[in-house]
Amino acid sequence: MGELKSAWEIAQEKAKKLGDLSAEERGKQREKECLQIAKALADKYLAHPDARLLTSELARYDGQEKELITRFLLRQFVDTIDIRFSVNTEHAMQGILYLNHDNAVTETLNRIKELLQEYQVAEARQKEDIEKAGRETLHQMRIAGSAVSRINPQARDEWQRSLEMVAQPFAETLKKLKQRLPG
Repeated sequence: MGELKSAWEIAQEKAKKLGDLSAEERGKQREKECLQIAKALADKYLAHPDARLLTSELARYDGQEKELITRFLLRQFVDTIDIRFSVNTEHAMQGILYLNHDNAVTETLNRIKELLQEYQVAEARQKEDIEKAGRETLHQMRIAGSAVSRINPQARDEWQRSLEMVAQPFAETLKKLKQRLPG
């Protein structure tokens, strides 16, 4: 009688029947694997930024794989940079600097940091103006005192739109600066 085969053996037999992958298919498969490795490494680094993590993980690869993973990792970091200047944005910028010490990259990242700080100031100013306008509206409605503690600028659609209008030119400039970065 026939012997029982494991799922692995059955999969191997099917793979043999399909034949070997072409060089182009192997290249695409390698790129896909390297992209997955880079995404996982980027997530890990952004959660716990430590340059030693990048060093040790990248040391496991060499040649074209290492180049692909580094390029995809840089792209992940660049994509993480956001106008809101979150902690992840700061970590991503540090990761880019660690992977690429080029002076042009350093200058671009410094400009991005300045832009994000300028945006934070403009956003704070806009929120202040919104809060002031909200308090005036409430005052006109004769609502005051402990009934009004703080106005939430994100609470109303029109206020949210005004915050988005402030962010728009900064986001456009950020997009242009990010295009100068490797990856």
